[in-house]
Amino acid sequence: MNVLITGGTGVNGAVLARLLLSEGDRPVLFDNRMDFSLIADIKEKVDLVEGDVLDPEGLRKAISNHHITHIAHLAALMPDPAEANPRLGVKVGVEGTVNILEAARAYNIPRVVFTSSKAVYGEIVGECGYPKFVPVKEDHPQKPADLYGAIKVSCETIGNYYRERYAVEFVSLRFASIYGPGKEVRHGALSFYGQLIEKVMRGEEVNLPEGGDQINDAMYVGDVARSIWLAVRVERLNQWTFNIGTGRGSTPKEFVTVLKSLFPHARIEMGPGLSKLGRSKSSYCIFDISAARDHLGYAPVYDVERGVRDYVETIRRLRA
Repeated sequence: MNVLITGGTGVNGAVLARLLLSEGDRPVLFDNRMDFSLIADIKEKVDLVEGDVLDPEGLRKAISNHHITHIAHLAALMPDPAEANPRLGVKVGVEGTVNILEAARAYNIPRVVFTSSKAVYGEIVGECGYPKFVPVKEDHPQKPADLYGAIKVSCETIGNYYRERYAVEFVSLRFASIYGPGKEVRHGALSFYGQLIEKVMRGEEVNLPEGGDQINDAMYVGDVARSIWLAVRVERLNQWTFNIGTGRGSTPKEFVTVLKSLFPHARIEMGPGLSKLGRSKSSYCIFDISAARDHLGYAPVYDVERGVRDYVETIRRLRA
């Protein structure tokens, strides 16, 4: 496979690139900024193309020059920047996705894998929210509570049209809460778990009066990358939208337990109870991942302990 990854130097793109390399593929990382901080150790092993999803000709040139066979479309404007500049958020999200689909159609690329989000569901209330946390399935009502979620719904709808009208296989992966190296710097308030881990790594004191019991489906970027890889390569599909997570709830206390085992002298105090974990919306939930298991062969590999340990090891390696 010759895979083009839009947003290829970002948090998820960097991990996907490593996975593709381990499988014997040389991915093409397409990004509008060449930030090597997350790919410094592999940048000579991948092909780098500086470009913008808003530039159709640049996209087509990258696809043609590198004989692309599959596209993993990860590029997007994050929630806070999208809210600050709605016009740009919509352009990057919707117009950028249309440009990807048009390029796929022009070059007969059979499949585009799109990274969507739990944001399409908006606030999680009722049985799927606190305190029952009935796992959320793909047919859960879509009521986005912010522009980011609305953009993802729009992109999924357009992608479904291209699949039905033009036979471009458009696969949407809706991710639970993600943590991984680089997210703390790039995604700010959305990176509660990353902030917790990296503050401890820097020797800073962590003192949160509440929130240690807050249940949420928090997945590590290693599983994000694996789900995208599976969606790119699986041959025959008869379902096109999947919830991707761990399929279980974890709490910040579990993260603290692992961090204290790795950093015995860490100064961490976390009170019990519920918290918004830096978010303004109640989006805590547990995903039903049975469809992804049945159709993609997806199963999470990283529990909290393995995820935190890999996070710490990766940060140390990249800094070294």
